[in-house]
Amino acid sequence: MLRTKTTTPAIRPNNVARNQLLRQLEEGLTRKLTTLCAPAGYGKTTLLSQWAAQHPSRCAWLSLDEMDNDLIRFWKYVVATLSQSGFPELSERLEPLIGAISHTSIFTFIDSLLYELESTEQSVSLLLDDYHLITEEHIHASLSYFLDYLPFSIHVYIATRTSLPFATSKWTIRGQASHITLEQLRFTHTETARFYQDAHGLALSPKQIDQLAMSTEGWVAGLQLAAISLRNPFHQERFFNGFSGSHRDISEYLLHEVWLRLSPDVQSFLLSTCVLPRLDASICNRLTGQNNGQKMLASLLSQNIFLIPLDEYQTWYRYHHLFGEFLLAQLQEMHPQKAIELHRIASECFAERQLFDEAIDHALAASHFSFAAVLLEQHFPQMIQRGELSTLLRWLNSFPDKSAMLSPSLRMLAAFIQILCGQAELAQGDFAELEAECAAMEDSFEKQQLLSSLFFVRSNLAFALGHFEMLLAESDILYQNLPESPLFFSFNYNTTEPFIRRTSLGLKGVLSAQTEFVGKMFIGKLTEHGWQDSLFNMYVVQALAEGYYEWNRLDESHALLEQVEPIARRHQIPGLLVPCLLTKAKIAFASGSVPHARKRVEEALDAIITWGEEYWLNPLHAFLAKLDLAEGHIEQAQMRIAKIPASFWDKPVIQRELELLTYVRLLLASQQGAEALRILDTLKLASKREGLLASQVEIAVLQALANQQRGSLDEAFVYLQEALFIGEANGYVRSFLDDGEALYLLLSSSKSRNKKQVLHQSVSEAYVQQLLELMTTKSSSKRKTDHPSPLLEPLTGKEMILLSMLSQGASNKEIAEALGNTVGTVKVYLHRIYGKLGVNNRTQALLKAQEFSLVEADSI
Repeated sequence: MLRTKTTTPAIRPNNVARNQLLRQLEEGLTRKLTTLCAPAGYGKTTLLSQWAAQHPSRCAWLSLDEMDNDLIRFWKYVVATLSQSGFPELSERLEPLIGAISHTSIFTFIDSLLYELESTEQSVSLLLDDYHLITEEHIHASLSYFLDYLPFSIHVYIATRTSLPFATSKWTIRGQASHITLEQLRFTHTETARFYQDAHGLALSPKQIDQLAMSTEGWVAGLQLAAISLRNPFHQERFFNGFSGSHRDISEYLLHEVWLRLSPDVQSFLLSTCVLPRLDASICNRLTGQNNGQKMLASLLSQNIFLIPLDEYQTWYRYHHLFGEFLLAQLQEMHPQKAIELHRIASECFAERQLFDEAIDHALAASHFSFAAVLLEQHFPQMIQRGELSTLLRWLNSFPDKSAMLSPSLRMLAAFIQILCGQAELAQGDFAELEAECAAMEDSFEKQQLLSSLFFVRSNLAFALGHFEMLLAESDILYQNLPESPLFFSFNYNTTEPFIRRTSLGLKGVLSAQTEFVGKMFIGKLTEHGWQDSLFNMYVVQALAEGYYEWNRLDESHALLEQVEPIARRHQIPGLLVPCLLTKAKIAFASGSVPHARKRVEEALDAIITWGEEYWLNPLHAFLAKLDLAEGHIEQAQMRIAKIPASFWDKPVIQRELELLTYVRLLLASQQGAEALRILDTLKLASKREGLLASQVEIAVLQALANQQRGSLDEAFVYLQEALFIGEANGYVRSFLDDGEALYLLLSSSKSRNKKQVLHQSVSEAYVQQLLELMTTKSSSKRKTDHPSPLLEPLTGKEMILLSMLSQGASNKEIAEALGNTVGTVKVYLHRIYGKLGVNNRTQALLKAQEFSLVEADSI
């Protein structure tokens, strides 16, 4: 069925070439947007098809209909049609990102799509036909955003009956948009003459041409209808005698003229099949009760009676919208009850062919609600996996009495979907109805199931909204049995993110004692009732493990990860295994064991390659590069980064955060701070838009380090303040410790500045001191673990920090300011260090420190 939407309509022979309009469409290749706006029947689709035929390899066609009012489905189709026109790998590369829209905004997905489109210089045009059928506001907003940032090589053409529901004036003023209007689409007198002579072989007099052109006002559909009526020369005089008035008056007259010329069997066929948005011979046979569907379709096509092929094989067709509307009106007038029966038959036929979307739509149109409910029960899992939640809600909201027509389990699933779609208020209303039903039920297993389902869905709602008090207060209503539907527990929440804390399930980085308690309670309840191995439970466990890591509770984090890994491997879930093994790698690195950290990442790579999940290769290569940089192996990091497409860096998107922030670290190590800040600024905006707290902290820390490197200390402290403010509110530790010595100097300087009220007043001195002490301990233990000192009297933690600052070229005064000491105290420390190393000055101290592996060789 997708092919019927992405195939450019065939051009009929002898069509009138509208060269001036075709030139205007050609000029659209220098603009981002070209619109064709006019009522039905003015030749918008035909004109676009003619132009597309001139550029068959560079045009991506998408025919839209009412069923496309689903944000996920709309962009899936856009990606699918672009994949067929110059971007063959686009669908495969973006499919995981489409599935991530449940926990990121559509704009993040579009950023990734734009990045992919920028990777080629080939000019490609996206043609959207019948856009007036799209009414979903989120689609309008997302398309406007897409157009705002469209690469120069991509051009969008939109055919619509009405003005676009988003502003285009800014592009028009800049010369980036042009518009073909109703007046331009009207056939001129010359075009009318050519239309009848060349396309239809009708020898009409100049007077008759004048009458047709004036009466139709250049309305192409009217001219076509007249041509059908004028095929019989014996009827021409009577036709022209009755042909007067404006085209608005004559449209119905013309349609009736065509209708009356058709044989009874053709009329019967048309009335029986007009309820179908798309039709083929098989379904026509079912609706007509005849066996001549293919013959009738071929006859209609040959007679040019408003039948449009939808694929190159001429298997699927649709009626021209204008003609289809007329046929539906005729059906309603002549057989007012027949439409319901036709929709019912169509529903059953499509269901038999496993075309559930069409089957459900026709069942609802037939008010065949019991059958629609059965289909929904069957189709629900597939729709959730496809992410087309808006379509699900549209269907569910079509039931006039959900409480009577839908099972409690289906209504509960509907509430679950409403929460995922951000319609919490509607979900609350359904909860109230279901709770009332529960209160009236006798004690039974069914009642326990319903109550447990209510609790489970309410828990998701409260967890997502942060209403933990409500969740804790209601936790005692959970009965012995959790909901039986596997949809609640087997939904794969993550298809793109290397860390669950960045998703909605991980609250995008929010950490508190309440979130910990709720997470542990969820895990306990699910485990108690036998769902310990469910994907939902494992994702909660993983999110909690990542939170423990951030809080520096490494042993607790590792214990939870040991539960996750075997389940992720058993079910081959990369969205669970990658976060698990990367968190294990972080723990190993934090514990001073870089080889073990690398091993964890390499295990993830082996699994991903075996499973054929190529999307995850780039973040894993990036993490290995991050380990290289942490050890000072810049060349090795560059080699790993080279495995990632260089185009990633040109247009940063938040979904590639791990790769981009690793690249930023490489830039800083290479003294390329300006480029690093460009990327960080872009990511900062996206992270704030998505509400990603964990990302905002890491980005702000890197912005601080980049500005410190450039000597812009005031700006560096502003960014550090931002990171500390978020960090303290959520108890972050590892986000600061993992940057270790690089951050210590800046953080220690901030402590003295805090006394001068440079830092935000809400960032406590105790929090900064806690981080400094942990960094000092980490630095000391790391040196002892990785490089056992040959000195008779080892350096203390503070002496190691001071030695590190020496290696960075800090003066005695700068060291004193950073550590909050006097210059005299610093000199005392230096004298002690010189004595332990057996040297007399800075240069000798640094050389000896290099010899003993106390500082990196390239730092001197």
